[in-house]
Amino acid sequence: MIETFYRLSNMPFGKDIRPDDLLETPGRAELDHRLEYMRRRRGLMLLTGEPGTGKTAAVRAFVQRLNPTAHKIFYVPLSTVTPLDFYHLLNLEFGGQPSIRKSTLFKNVQRAIRDWTENAKKTPILILDEAQALPHKTLVELPILLNFKMDSVDPALMLLIGHPRFAAQLNSPLFRNINQRVLLRYEMPTLDEEQTRAYVAHHLALVGGKPEIFSDAALLAVYKTTAGVCRQINNLCSAALTLGALEQKETLTEEEIYRASAEL
Repeated sequence: MIETFYRLSNMPFGKDIRPDDLLETPGRAELDHRLEYMRRRRGLMLLTGEPGTGKTAAVRAFVQRLNPTAHKIFYVPLSTVTPLDFYHLLNLEFGGQPSIRKSTLFKNVQRAIRDWTENAKKTPILILDEAQALPHKTLVELPILLNFKMDSVDPALMLLIGHPRFAAQLNSPLFRNINQRVLLRYEMPTLDEEQTRAYVAHHLALVGGKPEIFSDAALLAVYKTTAGVCRQINNLCSAALTLGALEQKETLTEEEIYRASAEL
């Protein structure tokens, strides 16, 4: 319905957007610089940001550009697990032999990291998403897992992705050991008004849509309603387009934006 009425080649504002099609923003560019530094430096990096700011999408775009012959990516999205389950997940990702013993799983994971680094000549990149949900007992395992050759080398890059409160959580004395090991921190910013307008226009252009589908007042309302959070922009614009298509409105105004917002 939306595609037909607005003459679009596909539905805009979907989360299935190709990494190469993501809008280049100052926040994304800064994150790319920091990720590139950590790719060469290795060690532990902390990436935080409000839900929906595009943290995982930006990381996905970065790792997709990496040379697969020089890097091995491991993505673990499930964080609400016990230490034993955590090692089971990592061991499974690394292709290790199953075991019911935590010590064996730990050795399997460390051995796999060494093998990828020393034998395969690839840098392992471990991405732990929703890290704010890691239980205390699991979180304190990370410094131990990253301890190689009496803590003299960093063979892998471990990226912890979480909400802003996770950074504050790590400042607790309980997590001093891991907090001191974080080499680089970055908080993903939300979009400002100008970037929000560019974001909407970019997503419309990807599917052949004209920027004037949203009036200037509508775009301002999008920014005020979403505070520049990408996921909320996607949801709100999709709802507004649906409303506009149903009511046969070629141009969406702030009225449609606020009405759509009330339905979300």
